[in-house]
Amino acid sequence: MVLRFHLAVLVMCLPFVSLLAQDGPGGNSTTPDPALPTEFAFTLNNGYGQGCKFPTNAVAFENLLVSMKRAGFNTIYCVYKDWRVPLCKKHGIKMMVDVLAWHDDAKTDIRRNEEQRASVKAICEKCRGDETIWGYNIWNETMSHFGYPDGKNIDHYIALLREWDPTHPVWMGTYRVSYANAPKSKPGVHGYYDYHWQRGFIWHFADLQWYRGYVPSQNGVFGRWMLGSDYNRNSYTLNTSIPFGLKTVIWFIGGPFDADGNIDPNHRFHHLVKIGQEMHRLYPELGKIGRPYAVYSTPTVKTEVNEDKPLDVPYRLPGFPESFWMQVESGEAVLGFFKYPDGTDAVYVANHNAFAPQKMVLKLEGPSAATAEVEIFDRVSGEWREFKSSEGAISFGLRAAGGELLRVTGRAR
Repeated sequence: MVLRFHLAVLVMCLPFVSLLAQDGPGGNSTTPDPALPTEFAFTLNNGYGQGCKFPTNAVAFENLLVSMKRAGFNTIYCVYKDWRVPLCKKHGIKMMVDVLAWHDDAKTDIRRNEEQRASVKAICEKCRGDETIWGYNIWNETMSHFGYPDGKNIDHYIALLREWDPTHPVWMGTYRVSYANAPKSKPGVHGYYDYHWQRGFIWHFADLQWYRGYVPSQNGVFGRWMLGSDYNRNSYTLNTSIPFGLKTVIWFIGGPFDADGNIDPNHRFHHLVKIGQEMHRLYPELGKIGRPYAVYSTPTVKTEVNEDKPLDVPYRLPGFPESFWMQVESGEAVLGFFKYPDGTDAVYVANHNAFAPQKMVLKLEGPSAATAEVEIFDRVSGEWREFKSSEGAISFGLRAAGGELLRVTGRAR
């Protein structure tokens, strides 16, 4: 089944490189690297395209921002309005700008006509260098559906956005990996959706491995839409994606808020409040560590839903090499290995089980055991807490569907 997946990916993607990228203006190898997100984005979205999906009254919109902040959201995907920017800045919420909305209350569809393109250009020029702006969202459907507006492909429009505002990333999304490697105008953030809990769990790790391998060639990172379901499944998807380099999540579609912008305890997505509150202090750290240089998995005897299975490394994930500087002595997890800009190691440890906790025991190997100091990020205080190691081994609990960020300093190279 995994072999069929890889063959399907190859058949799916390769023919369309020339189809979609044949006349794009951004495929030149001299194109500057795209801007990238500066922190992890936990994004609220009530729908895109068409028109405004959020309150057009400033008081109601600000109340929503206050509730978002309390719930751990730090990004809102919406139509740009001048008056929304200072409110977002006031409450520490970044704006992902919708450039697909064509209705009268928006008229900011970059594909629609020259008048609307001019409006988008004016917005981009206002947003240059503004830290309140996350960036721009150009597409979220299967890539082949973008078509050729005005005879141009998606490369043309990504290139326009990057020309008008080179200081912010562009989100370009598709279904799984469909045509994902066709555009050549390096958007910054390559997004996708798969909804694996409903459509086939094998795609979860298959897609993560594909994007982790692809985005470095585009000098970018990746993000994904996630379908709201329940606390354990959404926590699992989020935490097991981060080791592969996930930097942005957009929730499909909506959030745990009522029409007045208040947190709604009866909303079917109310569990996202708990997830957001657990995650929000991590967002700046996850932005600093960039893309992983390695991702390894332990063998498992339980599936993601805590059912018995034969002992193996699941989903054809790479196991730990014997010579690697960190080993897992106890616990079932997938680990992503990163570096801070100064070379300090970071490790994200994610539970392979959505419904059972793990006792993790990690062992430093070789000279690192004597020289390294390991810390864990405290999600409550937002501070680093040092481990007391025993002969180079550290242990900690990992909740069901959970993940933890570690920092390793002083490791011998």
